[in-house]
Amino acid sequence: MRGLGSRPDARQGMKLVITPHRPVRKALIAVGLTLAVLFAVMVALDYGHWRAIAGAMVSTGEKRSLLNEAVTLRRENERLRFDLARLRRTEEIHRSAREENHGLLVEAQAEIAALKRETQFFRDVIGSAEVGNGPRIGGIQVKPLEGAGRYGYKLVMTHVNKDDRVAEGSLHVALQGEYEGQRKALRLGELVESGPEKLSFKFKHFRLFEGTIRMPEGFVPRQIEVAVRGRGRSEGGYSETYDWASVLN
Repeated sequence: MRGLGSRPDARQGMKLVITPHRPVRKALIAVGLTLAVLFAVMVALDYGHWRAIAGAMVSTGEKRSLLNEAVTLRRENERLRFDLARLRRTEEIHRSAREENHGLLVEAQAEIAALKRETQFFRDVIGSAEVGNGPRIGGIQVKPLEGAGRYGYKLVMTHVNKDDRVAEGSLHVALQGEYEGQRKALRLGELVESGPEKLSFKFKHFRLFEGTIRMPEGFVPRQIEVAVRGRGRSEGGYSETYDWASVLN
C-alpha cells in the first residue's frame, strides 16, 4: 500500500501555455483591413468613373471630329457636283457647237458641190453653143426636191449669131413616161408648181428658165421632149428628146 506521498502528480507532465488577451489590437487590425478594403473599392470606383468620363470625352471629341469631317466632305461633294454639272454643260455646249459646225460644213460642202455642178453645166452650155444656128437648147438639169414627185428644173437656151439679132419664140415641154402600166405624156403646164406655165422667149445670147414641178403619184418619167418654135422665118423650129436619167442631177 502506497501512501499519498509516493503517488506521482499528473500535472507535473503538462506544460501550461498562457496566451495574452489583446482585444484592442484585434479591433484595430479589423478596422484597418476594413478601411483598406473600402479605400480599394473607392479607388476602383473612382478610377472607373474617371475612365468612363475620359472615354466619354474621347468619344465626344471623336464624334465632333467626325461631324466636322462629314461637313467638310459634304461641302466638297457639293463643290464637285457643281463642277461636274458645269463641265457637263460645257461639254454639251461644245458638242452642240461641233454638231452645228459639222452640219454647216456638210451643208457648205453640198452647196459647193451643187455650185460646181451648176458651173460645169453652164460651161457645157457655153461650150456647145454654135454660131448661126438660131435659138438652141443648151442644156436641161433636173434635181429632186423634198416631197413626193417634186423636182426643180433649169433649162438654158443659147443664141449665138454674127448679126447679134434677138431670138424670139416659144418652147413646148412634155414628159413621156408610164402611168399604171400605160405610156403617158404630160405637158409642163399640167405639172408646174412654181415658175412659168408657158415658156416663151425673147433674148440675144442666153436665156434661163427654171421652176418646180410635181408629178402625179404613180407616174414614172422616162424622157423629156422639148420643141423650139421660132417666130422668124430664118429661125424655124426643131425638137430634142432627153433621157430622164441623163438630166437628173
